[in-house]
Amino acid sequence: MALVLVLVTFPDSDSAKSMIEKVLNERLAACILHTQVNSSFVWQDKNQEEQEVLALFKTSQSNFEELEQYISKHHPYDIPAILRIDASANPDYQNWINSIIS
Repeated sequence: MALVLVLVTFPDSDSAKSMIEKVLNERLAACILHTQVNSSFVWQDKNQEEQEVLALFKTSQSNFEELEQYISKHHPYDIPAILRIDASANPDYQNWINSIIS
């Protein structure tokens, strides 16, 4: 199974941690990194700057669609950013990810 990295921003730590716990319980991702970030963006024709939490979900190509749908359904934003990056990993790490989400 090919590795997929999924970047998603959240408005705060509580919403990120809630989503992370649910995704791990559903085995839609094997590992999720998360950290505070400053985001600058255009929303409703105005430049905005907000503190957000960026989460990096590590999953498989075969799990991506289900993970994307789950995040879309449960995310607090009207339009969540769900960005997919196809990646590769060393064989031992890839095998570990596959063992968690298979």
